[in-house]
Amino acid sequence: MTDFFDMLSAIARRRKVGEGSPFASEKATDKWLKALPAGSDYDAHHVLVEGLERFNAENEVASLSRMKSLMRLEEAGLPLQRGVVEQYVRNQSSFRMARQALWRESWVFWSLLAEAWLTMLKQAYRTPASAELKPFAAEIATRVLRYAGLVMRWNYHQARTPSASAWRRMHKIYRLVERDGFATQTVRIDARSTHCAREYMLVVLMGLVHPLGYRTQEIESVAQIFEDYEPLPLPATVPQSEVHTHMVDLSRSDGACVLDHDWVRGRRLRYLALRPLIDHLKTLDQTPAVEGNNGLAQQVASLIERGGIRRNRQRTHRFGQVWVAAGIDNILAALVRPDAARTQPVLEPWMLRDESTEGMGFALPEAPALPHGRLVAVSWDPSENVWQLLAIRWNREEDGQHLVGTQRLSRHPKRVEIYFEPDEQGGAQDKTWAVFMPMTHLDQGISNLLIPRTHYRLGAPLILRDGDMVYRLRLGEVQEAHEGWLRVSMDVIGREQFAVAA
Repeated sequence: MTDFFDMLSAIARRRKVGEGSPFASEKATDKWLKALPAGSDYDAHHVLVEGLERFNAENEVASLSRMKSLMRLEEAGLPLQRGVVEQYVRNQSSFRMARQALWRESWVFWSLLAEAWLTMLKQAYRTPASAELKPFAAEIATRVLRYAGLVMRWNYHQARTPSASAWRRMHKIYRLVERDGFATQTVRIDARSTHCAREYMLVVLMGLVHPLGYRTQEIESVAQIFEDYEPLPLPATVPQSEVHTHMVDLSRSDGACVLDHDWVRGRRLRYLALRPLIDHLKTLDQTPAVEGNNGLAQQVASLIERGGIRRNRQRTHRFGQVWVAAGIDNILAALVRPDAARTQPVLEPWMLRDESTEGMGFALPEAPALPHGRLVAVSWDPSENVWQLLAIRWNREEDGQHLVGTQRLSRHPKRVEIYFEPDEQGGAQDKTWAVFMPMTHLDQGISNLLIPRTHYRLGAPLILRDGDMVYRLRLGEVQEAHEGWLRVSMDVIGREQFAVAA
């Protein structure tokens, strides 16, 4: 009887798709495309964008037929998209409202294509349809990387920094294609030959340039230079000190950086030989054809050469001495109120060099023995008990100075007490200290909790006490590990006064 009802459900689903979806087959998709408005390319593009939105919203199981329907939509949409992009680039000096509408129309098109192909890639690996879709994995993955990269590039037009999740997705897909051996398998998109490694490198190069302050025409000019450059350097797994100039870490949430003198080899480190590209860029401004670019290629070459200082916001030069508590033990001691402190933290004077909304840069007289990811708490005046929590992200030597870059994790960290409820562990649970990192209006994301590795279980309920308040939490995913401590997300289930809770 169960099989009978399953059969009826399957028939009903097929009828629903056949009757309601214009993309149920290649033939149906072609019929829908023929009905696009013929009088205006912009109107046709807008209807096609709505069609892509509907295609994604249908949430159908991936199949070879559905992939071919998506290719039909892509094939019809790319020429229309070129026209919209050309209008958008031309209209930068006038028609402000039209310019914004054209940007959004283009951005939505790239986003919907990226989402559609990413869904197809996921299902090619996770569903029963994977057997018929797996031979097309290179076709699918190359498109995911290309369109996701175009979304990131279009965000630069609006001075938006690519999100950490966008970089993580890009690195994860590239690891997948490397693992399965089709990173350089040739694919044709929009009448051009490309492959996964090439599309990935185009994204990495734009990340190195990081053109937030560039005009629209300049961003697109830089992208075109990279597109036209042959042979584009590709990621290598083995470092060569005389060849490779940059590195990208596939386990991080950001792009590439300049290689320093610490040559290391890691399973998820990829090395880039960008010197030929830099030399090529420097020659472009010497030709009459690009006189109107005002040295754009030279600027790009310089940005790539010194690129990779992991900073995503413009920094302000700010000099002065601050006090730093390095390491979790010193940080916990520093966060105690001065009148309640039993032990004094070991503080070091550091010279501040610059600051942004995301972090601080320091200049030190000696090379610090601080690994990347090490936590530090910074205060201008420890007696005021106002600290900021940061993580070491990079260090290098320049003109005899040892420069250190940090990312701000919290502007107002708090030392709190945490423990599991007795019935969750089958007995009494020892209390321990943690660091609560509340979200502020200047921060992006959600509040995090820094806890010992021994106290982490995904989804576990946890009690947090902050003064007279008791919070019941549920632990989320690990955001980053910091030398035996984990920075994790969390959901607040409830809170109450300590006297009531007791």
